[in-house]
Amino acid sequence: MTASRAMVTLHNHTVKITQTRRSTWEAQAMSFVVFDLLAFAAAAAAAAVIVGLVEGFDARSVFDRSVDNVGTMRSAWHGWGVILVLLITLAQLRGRGHYSQRIPFWTAARDVISASVLALICDLILSTKIYGVPFEAEQALRWVLFACLILVFRSAAAGLLSRLGLWTLRTLVIGPDEDLARVASALRSEPGLGFSIVGTLARPLTSGGASFRRWQELVVGRGADYVALVADPADPAGDARIVAALNRAHVPFALVHALSALPVRMARPHYFMSHDIVVMAAESALANPFKRAIKRGFDIVVASILLATLSSMMLAITIMVRRGGGPALYRHKRIGFEGRTFGCIKFRSMAVDGDRILAELLANDPEAAAEWAATQKLRNDPRVTPIGRFLRNTSLDELPQLLNVIRGEMSLVGPRPVVQSELGFYGENAEYYMQTRPGLTGLWQVSGRSDTTYAQRVRLDVWYVRNWTLWHDLAILMKTIPVVLFRRGAV
Repeated sequence: MTASRAMVTLHNHTVKITQTRRSTWEAQAMSFVVFDLLAFAAAAAAAAVIVGLVEGFDARSVFDRSVDNVGTMRSAWHGWGVILVLLITLAQLRGRGHYSQRIPFWTAARDVISASVLALICDLILSTKIYGVPFEAEQALRWVLFACLILVFRSAAAGLLSRLGLWTLRTLVIGPDEDLARVASALRSEPGLGFSIVGTLARPLTSGGASFRRWQELVVGRGADYVALVADPADPAGDARIVAALNRAHVPFALVHALSALPVRMARPHYFMSHDIVVMAAESALANPFKRAIKRGFDIVVASILLATLSSMMLAITIMVRRGGGPALYRHKRIGFEGRTFGCIKFRSMAVDGDRILAELLANDPEAAAEWAATQKLRNDPRVTPIGRFLRNTSLDELPQLLNVIRGEMSLVGPRPVVQSELGFYGENAEYYMQTRPGLTGLWQVSGRSDTTYAQRVRLDVWYVRNWTLWHDLAILMKTIPVVLFRRGAV
């Protein structure tokens, strides 16, 4: 076969593969749009039913009222306005890549909630300022339910696409050898995204700038239909050659930056017209006084509500702990914001002479001493009382720390408070720890707690401080609930 005929054959093969991939991606995008519309319809119907029941209608009359409302919406100007708001909301989500990219759950949830809040505000303005009608509870509830149901319906869409064989994304990870494992781990961390790692390929083997034909053979040979290309700061020219080859081969890919010191959440990519450069502008949110004030205000409001709600439970725990003798509360010196020490309050879970018991154990049990040196914790700690073990397993021993939050010594979410000797484990990263208040819960606690090593704990704490947002605090608080209920990683 002549070179020209071989090139034509390869081109036809490329076109066929590209068309197949395009059809798959279009099916995924269309499915998500359809299921988002179904989520809105379900939210509107549910809002009508709930409001109807609250107002005293029976289920049959509520259903009839919902049908009448839908018919009215189609004919009334206000109904068309709501439809326009919905279409703008979907367009906003499309602009954030919701119908063309695989977006992690908490990022998608943040985008959906933001878009729904904006839609609710637009609906309010349409009603009161444009059409001159009262803004009813049903309208507000509709957008609240939409924000919840859209994530449920999308999960159903992903399940349907998976059964049809259209969701799994066979991914080949290419990059510097030291980054391959952690990038592959990150892609696997959310199974719902459908990334299936079919292989990894070290960059030294691929930086020569192979032709696009070679790249297509390489990707197809590995059974991949997507490439995660990890950028190599030491070889930007190689990055450019690989990107150009993947583009010519019509291979879908994502460029991954695995820079451990980059505040990834706050990075903002910018480009310059006609220039092949991308500027990643980063900022430290916790260095911003306004954002720190937002975090502090959130802490005060939520901690006050929790204290008022849980006061009866805390009184009952106090009585149970006091029955065993000794005080109910225990204060321990911990390192806080800007290196200041404070008394971290807990329900006492250890025997009164716990320090003596620990010293004897570490002196006589090398295995326990090694475990303590590695994690500063013991799985079978002889100092812990029976009621204390229950409080620890359920994390109820930490409820008094809400008082530390009110007093400004701790935050609801942050790095776990450490003693002076533990600060050495952070090394140069101790600066990150002291940039914020330690937390009642944190990224470490919802990522394995005692099942992680201390080095992993430091890495998670540093990531949280570098990438703080109020949304991350909300997400961590939500993830704390199942961690506590199912006692994952507890000691």
